Amino acid sequence: MGIGPGDENAADASGRGHLRAARADREQVIATLKAAFVQGRLTKGELDLRVGHALASRTVAELTALTADLPAGLVQAQQWAKAAPVKARPLVRKVVTASACVILAAATLGLAAGLGYAVLTAPMLTSTAMVYLPSSVHDISTQVVIAGSDPVLAGALRTIDSRESPKTLRSAIQVKNVSANVIAFSAAGKTAAQAERTVNAVANSYVAYTNSPSRPGPAVQAQIMTSAMGATTKPLPARLLALSGFGALYGALVGAVGALAFIGVCLTGCRKP
Repeated sequence: MGIGPGDENAADASGRGHLRAARADREQVIATLKAAFVQGRLTKGELDLRVGHALASRTVAELTALTADLPAGLVQAQQWAKAAPVKARPLVRKVVTASACVILAAATLGLAAGLGYAVLTAPMLTSTAMVYLPSSVHDISTQVVIAGSDPVLAGALRTIDSRESPKTLRSAIQVKNVSANVIAFSAAGKTAAQAERTVNAVANSYVAYTNSPSRPGPAVQAQIMTSAMGATTKPLPARLLALSGFGALYGALVGAVGALAFIGVCLTGCRKP
């Protein structure tokens, strides 16, 4: 037997006001009182007092008196308020799905751009020269640093008659020790001749600098072990894989930033009343 606010007159008119209250009647009245408290219609003290009366009530009339001053439909209104966020879930799901599509599309575009760049642009060629150091040189890492220093690179630039700065040349070469007594010089160029000329100039400049009596410290007595002859480049499949992977990663990052911004805007809009 269900009762609620505004039912007192109906109960009296039908002669049910003095019927014994059932457990379901008490639970419904208490639920109405709690809904009224949540909506600010009752204070905590009033709620406790009326709940106590509801538990002690024996008749329907006593229960209906506890909610007579409250509007009908409080429990239903409270349930609708709790269910409101659920309605937003489909929208959130759509926003997340759309964002994932944006990231995938951006990654795909980046992949295509990387593939196109690898196919349409001429590959850089790399040439290598080797320099031998005597066994008296124990700190080869220091010699690697000297090989890439400004004095050595400035001498190489004079040899190839270039107006570039040592810093610019440094970005186009690579110096590393391949053994305890051998330093490898590598340089990139648009043509094999350009790469060979650059790397040989750097290697010869290093040998001349370290063997110069005017340089601080003892002479190293370095020697050209192998001059640069010919140049190599990465195979096309390797270039395709590297550039397309980089393009896909870059596109995915850009797409992720855009998607996060889009999600933030949408969720902020959803929270507005």
